[in-house]
Amino acid sequence: MEIADNSATVAALFGSASDRSAQLDNLALRELDKGLNQFTAKRYELAITSFSRAVRLSPAGDTAINAYDYMARAQLSQGNADAAIESYRKALKVDPKRDDLHARLGNIYTTQGNLDGARSEYELAVQYNPDAANRYSLGQGYLATDRLDEAKAQFEFVRQLSPKEPFGDFGLGQVYAKQARYNFAIEAFKSAIAIKSDYWGAYSELGYALADNGDIAQALDVAAGLAANDETLAGDLSQYIYEKTNPKMTAVYASELYALFPTTLGPGTPVSGLNAYLSTASAEQTFSLAFQFSKPMDAVSVEDVFNWKIERAIGSGRGDGYNLDMMLPTTEVALSPTPLAVYYDQKWMTATVLFKVSQNASATGTIDPSHINFSFSGKDVIGISMDKSADMYSGFSWFA
Repeated sequence: MEIADNSATVAALFGSASDRSAQLDNLALRELDKGLNQFTAKRYELAITSFSRAVRLSPAGDTAINAYDYMARAQLSQGNADAAIESYRKALKVDPKRDDLHARLGNIYTTQGNLDGARSEYELAVQYNPDAANRYSLGQGYLATDRLDEAKAQFEFVRQLSPKEPFGDFGLGQVYAKQARYNFAIEAFKSAIAIKSDYWGAYSELGYALADNGDIAQALDVAAGLAANDETLAGDLSQYIYEKTNPKMTAVYASELYALFPTTLGPGTPVSGLNAYLSTASAEQTFSLAFQFSKPMDAVSVEDVFNWKIERAIGSGRGDGYNLDMMLPTTEVALSPTPLAVYYDQKWMTATVLFKVSQNASATGTIDPSHINFSFSGKDVIGISMDKSADMYSGFSWFA
């Protein structure tokens, strides 16, 4: 009995399977190319359909990975981050070592606020490819989750790997700023700018660090320089500087409802000359001053009378004290150190301070309105204390 030689048949079968696989790969590449053209034309739904066909035709190779990648990008362009995440997850099942896909997935997690998930993806990206770009992303992931020492280590690697690029110094500046080591942060951002003079993001972060360090004038200079190059960054920085600036008292006004205290009058002013009601012995009259602030204030803080002080100026021996630093006459009257009331107008950022002046028993009282200090020690709406150079007013020294 002869046994037939079927080797040719077997070879034909294997050859046919190989040819079919090659044909499917070729068809998949065509669908991928079609999808890329649709993606470029921003026809995202058609592009996703083409990428899906490419995956079905060749589900286990580079073509599938590239199709998943661009499918995710199209889905992101449609605002469908969840679908994009799923596409990247499927791509990583095909090749779990694709560091670029881990990094892109981490970026999506970052925009969604899934900071732990982002950090995990960046760690995998560095595990499979520890280059400067992946280490920078991982540093940002650590920074976002307050693992500052680990972030610092990654940015130092970045600086070593790419010394001619600004990103290592930039990341280190961000770490130092979060640690409130503002002098170090400022130097790091300046180093980044020295490498890349048009690194507007570094200028912006430099401005924030300067503002946090109390260098408001320098921060304003940075914001002014940014304005001609990146209006958005400049606007955000300017707003931050404004918020960080200590509030000031900048002007004083008369109130429409209460008698104005005449702060321009000097020593020996008769109390009876302040207001006709004070011509009578032991008479009392309520006066007011309205103070303008440089920024919105905390209403509760402003209206707390114990945050205000009304007191005689203490001189330096140069005639700048109450009664020109001379001995007080027996007729001199004193004001209460605490106002009667304070009313804050949020719209106009003004505080109307009410206080009482009393005539003496013989109607001969005297006062020095120009050397009475009105000071305020409260805070603005975000809790910043008064600028010490402009938290007190007197008719003699104006605002100081």
